[in-house]
Amino acid sequence: MEVKICGITQEKETKYLNDNKVDYAGFVIFEKSKRFVTVERAKELFKGLDKYIKKVAVTVSPTVELAREIEEAGFDVLQVHKELTKEVIDAVDIPIWYAFNISKKEEMEEKEGFIDSLTTEQQNKITAVVVDGAQYGSGKTFDWSKSIESKVFEGRKFILAGGLNSTNVAEGISIFTPDMVDVSSGVEGENGKDENLIKEFVERVRDNE
Repeated sequence: MEVKICGITQEKETKYLNDNKVDYAGFVIFEKSKRFVTVERAKELFKGLDKYIKKVAVTVSPTVELAREIEEAGFDVLQVHKELTKEVIDAVDIPIWYAFNISKKEEMEEKEGFIDSLTTEQQNKITAVVVDGAQYGSGKTFDWSKSIESKVFEGRKFILAGGLNSTNVAEGISIFTPDMVDVSSGVEGENGKDENLIKEFVERVRDNE
């Protein structure tokens, strides 16, 4: 079970990720987010991460220019919320993770249709699906009683996100058996990420693998 800690903004947080041997560090490249960092700031934070931790740029409807800047900066993955365009897919060679809000049936159908319209090469660039809460960064889970069956998951990693924390992640793993769990608000303290909350979260995940 892989673990991604999202919303990294400070040097001390990179040490917490190293100490707990997480797999992915997420950097929010979206100005309206309270966890926003610039691409340049993210590059500075990269220096504190162990080499094995992969770096994910979390974006909302990114432009081609931003996508290219992200790849050139050394990110390993481009994560896209809301609108993903064919132009952005074609602009980068790094894997793309596509975020879905499964609580809205119309949105799911629209995104399924979009993926169907892609060429095989374009489809293969989307290597994972992030199943998120109703509002990204809200700290709230989606309705876990709803079915999330969709052909968009076929051949792609399934990443469970949205409102996870140390008290509910075991249940989420039991229900969905995801390939990865993704947490941000659930390990947040008064001043950024909390070292103990990250430790507790990772321990719960490892106990339920």
